[in-house]
Amino acid sequence: MNIKRAFLFLQILLSYHCWAQQNLEAIHGTIFNDKNKNGVQDRNEKGISGIDVSNGEAIVVTDRDGEFVLDMLPGWSVFPILPSNYAFSKGMIENSAFYYWGPSHSLAKTVKFGIHKVEVDNHFIVNAIGDVQVGNWEELNYASCSLFSELLAGSSMPTNLFLGDLVNNNLTLFSPLKQMISQLPMKSWTIIGNHDRDADTVRMNQEVTYNNFWGASYYAFNRGNVHFIVLNNVYGTGMRSYEGRIPERQLNFLKNDLERVSLSKQLVICMHIPLFLTKNKDDLLSLLAGRGNVLVLSGHLHQVQRSITEGNGVTIHELVAGASCGFWWVGEKDEEGIPSALMQCGTPRNYFVFDFTKDSYTFHYKGIGQDGSKNMNIWVAGADSLSNSIRFLTPKKAGDVLITVYGGSLYTNVRCKVDGKEWVQCKHVEEMDPNVARTMTWNHLKVYPTKFSRLNPYRNRPSQQVWSIQLPIECKQGVHSLEVEAEDKWGFTAKASRTFCLKF
Repeated sequence: MNIKRAFLFLQILLSYHCWAQQNLEAIHGTIFNDKNKNGVQDRNEKGISGIDVSNGEAIVVTDRDGEFVLDMLPGWSVFPILPSNYAFSKGMIENSAFYYWGPSHSLAKTVKFGIHKVEVDNHFIVNAIGDVQVGNWEELNYASCSLFSELLAGSSMPTNLFLGDLVNNNLTLFSPLKQMISQLPMKSWTIIGNHDRDADTVRMNQEVTYNNFWGASYYAFNRGNVHFIVLNNVYGTGMRSYEGRIPERQLNFLKNDLERVSLSKQLVICMHIPLFLTKNKDDLLSLLAGRGNVLVLSGHLHQVQRSITEGNGVTIHELVAGASCGFWWVGEKDEEGIPSALMQCGTPRNYFVFDFTKDSYTFHYKGIGQDGSKNMNIWVAGADSLSNSIRFLTPKKAGDVLITVYGGSLYTNVRCKVDGKEWVQCKHVEEMDPNVARTMTWNHLKVYPTKFSRLNPYRNRPSQQVWSIQLPIECKQGVHSLEVEAEDKWGFTAKASRTFCLKF
């Protein structure tokens, strides 16, 4: 950039800053104890003191009457940072209770947030749900019949975290999707994804439509002994282009928020684009210095992936949680007409279940519509005669075993036991998942896609989740059993078993 252009750019920034400072408006608000949970402050319902409230950057604390004052600009949101012993009274989607000042609307003179007391439990469950990403009403029905039917039949105890890309650029689906989430028996929080933003608005207001429905694109809340921070790292670079980046205003919010969070609290950061694809991740790392172990949950990639990032006194364990739509709702349809959408890494459509205690967590994979014990794929060469027709698997010999552990990583220890004998360590390998290899071959042979299904366009890529083992010579024929266990120090667990039969 030449000096003249740089000077012009600086002038524009200074002009905008001066304009913003001159047009700040104050909003007055109250947070009250909504005892009857009707969303209205009745005469006997007093304000609550000591609650943190933010405008997306500054954080203030409610006074003895539960009141606060914050500066505002169009496009900003106001949200309380819920303590562990309170929940919003309004609806099942917690962040939808936030106040958003739309650029085309007048600022409300006052806002009120009704919250009610809940029991503090340091042991709780969170469902980390990656991209639902419905692009039309047919795909909305796929989600309804699979993910939402499963959650609807579940317990009211978990909390749902929807990790972005709720829709696939079709923002008209926000309304029915919001109704669908609101019908679930458990509370939910949503996160903005790159396909959730309004690409026809200017960058500074890129979340305008999302915020109209969901309240804010970044915020924080507490549950048990865990402090959750939701970030919007989808940074628009043009009408439809974007990159992974955390804007300065959010970094300021994060700094202000962390100053109020005890080091004894567990930290969980949720964002759509993975941390390792976020260009200014070092800015985040510097703010997290000294925080010990931090969990990051993200989506975006439509595959399951885990990584460890080290900083100054902080170790970040990141789970890219896969996608509840799988590989964008494509592939062969099952008996209910729902596409299999198996992901490139070999993982079926899924979410992850986190079990938090006061000081730690464990987590496991949950396949949508699958039994809870189905958390890996165990393939034994020679057990299926069709494997001889799959060019990626033909080099394998009878007794070769490939195990795809859904959620496994380089840090995971995988071992197996044949016929109840001694445990044997499995070797992590750079291999394609056998089910993906099979589908790729059927695509190549024009067997897939069948009529009324859409092609699942796999590439020749290995999965990070595959381990191998060679069966002992005495197990290369006949009927045998195989048990597999996987675990690592980051709280991941999985186990499975199967029988197999190799021709005598």
